[in-house]
Amino acid sequence: MLLTIMFSCSKNTTELVGTWQVKSKYYKATYAIMEENDSIKAKVLYYNDGTTIIRKKDKKEYYVFENLKPSKNQYMDAVSGATTTNENKPNIALQPIHKDTLKVTTYIRNKPLNEIWIRINN
Repeated sequence: MLLTIMFSCSKNTTELVGTWQVKSKYYKATYAIMEENDSIKAKVLYYNDGTTIIRKKDKKEYYVFENLKPSKNQYMDAVSGATTTNENKPNIALQPIHKDTLKVTTYIRNKPLNEIWIRINN
């Protein structure tokens, strides 16, 4: 899987750093996006889709993406190691809508699935 994050006009990664909650009818999730060693990571703090539950207190750490590196006006996952597809679209794209809102698009079988992530103010 090739993971790409696209930004409208900004290369400022600090706008991503923070805690984000997914607005979804199908599952509940909270992620922490952080910048670490010149890369951007999103760690799962909580995830529950009715079948699988992941909590921050679990011994194993889970990441939605790791090691994103800037490339022009986007960020690409440099370590996923997943299979590259023949599609021209990224498997995941993030676009800031507002300083506290991200639009996350996941492509499944070449069809987009859009989610909204809302920043949680601590």
